[in-house]
Amino acid sequence: MERIRQNGYYYGALLYAFLIPFPQILVNIGIIVWLVFSLIALIPFNRTNNILLLLLPAFYISYSTGFISSDHMGFRFLEHKLSLIVFPILFFLHSYNSIQRERVYKFFVLGLLAASICLILNASLQSFLIEKNNLIFQPNILQGKGFLESILYGGNRFFGKHFSIFHQTVYFALYLTIGISILLFRPSLFAKQLRVNFILILTFILFLVSNKASFLCIPVILGFWIFSRKLKLFNKWIGLVGLLLFFTLFALINPRVRESVKTVAETNIGLQKNARYGFATRLLSWDAALSLIKEKPILGYGFSNVQTHLNERYRKKKYIFPLKEEYNAHNLWLQSWLENGVLSIIILVVVFVTLFKKSASSSLLLCITTVFLINSMFEGIFNRFSGISFFSFVFCLIITWPKIGASNNEV
Repeated sequence: MERIRQNGYYYGALLYAFLIPFPQILVNIGIIVWLVFSLIALIPFNRTNNILLLLLPAFYISYSTGFISSDHMGFRFLEHKLSLIVFPILFFLHSYNSIQRERVYKFFVLGLLAASICLILNASLQSFLIEKNNLIFQPNILQGKGFLESILYGGNRFFGKHFSIFHQTVYFALYLTIGISILLFRPSLFAKQLRVNFILILTFILFLVSNKASFLCIPVILGFWIFSRKLKLFNKWIGLVGLLLFFTLFALINPRVRESVKTVAETNIGLQKNARYGFATRLLSWDAALSLIKEKPILGYGFSNVQTHLNERYRKKKYIFPLKEEYNAHNLWLQSWLENGVLSIIILVVVFVTLFKKSASSSLLLCITTVFLINSMFEGIFNRFSGISFFSFVFCLIITWPKIGASNNEV
């Protein structure tokens, strides 16, 4: 019992890491347990004296700028962005050594595998129907569509949003790509064959989730991994070229990626007002966001008002699908600028510069930071609990890392 009291903060961190891929209610329970155990274990006090932990609270405070400029002063953002405060507190209360952090990685991967099994089981159970005393396998949701068509248009229980029921696809794909990164760069976490099997399983699940940003991240992750290997430079470049050829071929045979490339090519990366899927709708969201930023670049519009202004701009520009779905800016930088003005962009730049500086000596941490940067270009990751809580956790984990380098058991 005394051991639990003294090390409860560490067990709380492991519980949270395992629950990250599961539904929000379980993640919230994990955070609460972690916080309670951290407070119980305050004696002896082993806090982390790292001023960089204040960067996330500074970003939280920047919302006051948008709050002041809001037409109606709602306090929803206080709860919505609370992760920017909670995780710095958790990492301030206790320091975590390298061994403990490696186990946090391990529990995160195990949580991903457990959540993936749950998703497969759910999709399977939902797909088996009994008609006229016959057991029928029917994964298609869209009527009148074939199997491949249902995948292409997001109407299959084993693909996309109908498969990823715990989190939006962009966030679950983000978790999966970082899980794959951990398995690649931390070979000592699991036995070799087990590790290879886990990589294959998570890669397969990533294919089922079918988020396009992750298709950009995987080649980057493998590129980092190739160049971290103890190989001759020529062999590394050969591996990189082979990697590029493989993913080019994959893009050509993958129906969803091929359709996105076709749409972009047909419009010459222009705006297609009636676009309904993929990159074409991102372009519409970005265009609307940029036009709003030009009109109010200093203070922004306030967290409570941004979606209203975006919807009005979608209506004015006749962007049908973004208006119907009430899309945000789908870009962390544009969304933050809209919400809080230029101050939030300055803080966000400092946050990412800090991450890159702290992770420069570790291939894994550098890879994780790059994955977050790529995702920030395609999603307003602070607009969902799944994104802001995970980013806050990883940010605090990286900047408080005791020693980066050989002790981390990298390949």
